[in-house]
Amino acid sequence: MQTRQMKIIDESPTAAIYARKSKATEKGESIENQISRCISLCDLRGWGYVVFQDYDVSGATLDRPDFELMMKQIYKGEFQYLVCYKLDRVSRSTSDFSNLINELDSINVPFISIKENFDLTTPMGRAMMMITAVFAQLERETIAERVRDNMIDRAKLGKWNGGPIPYGFDVKKDTIQYKDRTKKISKLIINKEESDMIKEFYEWYLTSGGSIRSVVTKANELGYKTKNRAHWSHNQVSRILQNPLYCIADANSYNYFKDHTEVNIVDEKDKFDGTHGLMYYNRRKPHKKTTRERDEEDWILAIGEHIGIIPGEIFSRVQMKLANNKRKAPREGQSERSPLAGLVRCGRCGAAMSVFSSPKTKGNSKVYYHYFRCLTREQKARILCDNTNVRADILEDLVLFHITSLVNNKKSLQAILEATNNDIEDKRIPLIAKRNKLQSKLDNLDTEINNLVEALGKDILPELVIKRKYKELENKKNELRNELEKINIELNNNYVESYDLETVVKHIENFKYTYEYLDFDEKKKFLQSIVKEIIVDKNKVKLVLYFLPGKDFQDLDSQTFCSCTDMDSY
Repeated sequence: MQTRQMKIIDESPTAAIYARKSKATEKGESIENQISRCISLCDLRGWGYVVFQDYDVSGATLDRPDFELMMKQIYKGEFQYLVCYKLDRVSRSTSDFSNLINELDSINVPFISIKENFDLTTPMGRAMMMITAVFAQLERETIAERVRDNMIDRAKLGKWNGGPIPYGFDVKKDTIQYKDRTKKISKLIINKEESDMIKEFYEWYLTSGGSIRSVVTKANELGYKTKNRAHWSHNQVSRILQNPLYCIADANSYNYFKDHTEVNIVDEKDKFDGTHGLMYYNRRKPHKKTTRERDEEDWILAIGEHIGIIPGEIFSRVQMKLANNKRKAPREGQSERSPLAGLVRCGRCGAAMSVFSSPKTKGNSKVYYHYFRCLTREQKARILCDNTNVRADILEDLVLFHITSLVNNKKSLQAILEATNNDIEDKRIPLIAKRNKLQSKLDNLDTEINNLVEALGKDILPELVIKRKYKELENKKNELRNELEKINIELNNNYVESYDLETVVKHIENFKYTYEYLDFDEKKKFLQSIVKEIIVDKNKVKLVLYFLPGKDFQDLDSQTFCSCTDMDSY
C-alpha cells in the first residue's frame, strides 16, 4: 500500500493537497509535479499538509475514492485549506465545482489553485474562477465528443470497440505499426463450439411452440453453459436472439433492417457480401451513473470485420416472431394472485418461487388454481431443481393457521420466545465483548498517534521515522474501524433486543381479527410485516417470522409441523 505523504506542524494550519490524473499518458502535468508544487506552497506559508490523489479517474464526476475521503475529513474540521495545482484537477464540471466552492465557503475552508492564482475574497476573483471552470468543462466535453466520434468512425468501418467478449466469439489480439508507434488491435473470431450452440438456439426458437423459455430449458437440460460456465437464463438467450452481431450481412438482412427498423444502415446493399456479420453502435447514452437506450433512429448498423453466424433469412424470421410475441396482451400480474408473493423461496435450490395459474377440470367446467413454483425450475430447466409446485391458497391458509394458533398456547409461545431470546443473547454477548475490545485497541492507537504528534513538534524523533510510524498506526486504525463496523452492522441487523410475550401476542391477535377484512394490498403489507420468509421443500414448509427468527416449527415438539402432505401439486 502506498504511504500517504503528510507533514503535521504543531499549532499551524493543515492543508489538504489534492492531485488527479485521468490517464497514464505523457501529456499533462504528472501527479508527482502537481504534489511537489502544492507542497512548496504549504512549506512557504508554514502549513502542514496531507496529500490525497486519484489516478486514472475522470474529472467529470466527484465520485472518486481519495477525493471523497478528503472531503469527509474536511467536513470533520481536520483541514483549514484545500490546495490543488490547477482547478480542473478538482473538477471539470461547472455545476460540481460551483457546489463544491459553496460547500467549502459554508465551512470556512478556502480553496487555492496554484496555476490560476485566484483571490476568492474579491468578486472579480470568484468570477474568473467560474469562467475557468466553464472552459475546463468545455475541454472535457470536447475530448469526450472527439472520443465518441472516433468510436463511431471505427464502428462504421466494422471495428470492434471492445467490451465483454460476446458468446460465440473469441478475441484475437494483434500488434501493428501505426505512424511510427506500436498499436494493439482486437478482432472477433468464431468460436466453433459456441457458434454451433447459437445456431441451435435460433432453430429451437423457430420450431412450432418454440419460445425463449423452451430454448433456455433445453439448453440447460443438455448441459450447455455460458462463457462463465453458468446455466442459461431468459435475458441471456433473449439478447443472443436479438443481437445483429450474429446475423450474416446478406440481402435478406439488409431488407429486414431497411423495411422493419429505423436504424442508420452505414453500408450500401451491394456491400452485404453474405459472409461478414453486422454490429450495432450508438444504442445507449450515458445517464447519471448508468446508461439509457437511445431512440432507434440514432442507432448505427454497420458490417463488421467478423464472420457472421446466422443467415439473414433466419435472423429476420426470429425478429418477426419476437415482435409478434411482444405485441400480445400481457398476462395478469402474478403478484396479484397471492398476498404471499415475494415471501416464498425454494428449499431445494434457494431461488424465489413465483405464482402461476393452471386450469383444473371440475365436472363440465374449468377452474383455475394459482400455484407457487421454483423460478430455477420454471426459467432454466427442471433437472436443475426437483421441487414440486404448491397451491397458493392452501399455502396461505396454512401460514395463517400457524400464525394465529400461536396465541392458543401462550405457555408454548413463551417457551419459544425464551429459547429465541437465549439464542440471541448467546450470540450477542461474544460480539459485544469483541466490540469493546476493538474499541479499547482504537483508543490505545489514538494515544500512540497523539504521542507521535508531540514527538514531531519537539523534534524528539526524525520526521521520516514519525511519518512511517504514523502511517502504520493509521492503517491499523482503519482495519480496526472496518472490523468494528461489521460487528455493529451484525448486531443491529441480526441480534435485536429480546422479544416480549405480551407484545408478540398483541401483534398476533391484531393480525388474527383483522386479516379477513383487509383488501389484497393490505393483506400483503400485513403479511410482510410479520413473515420474514416461507421456505417450501416439496411438501415441507418452514415459516420464519420476524419475532421468531429462524425457528422451524417441525423442530418444536409443542407446535404442529407446518406442512401439508395433500397439497395439490401440478
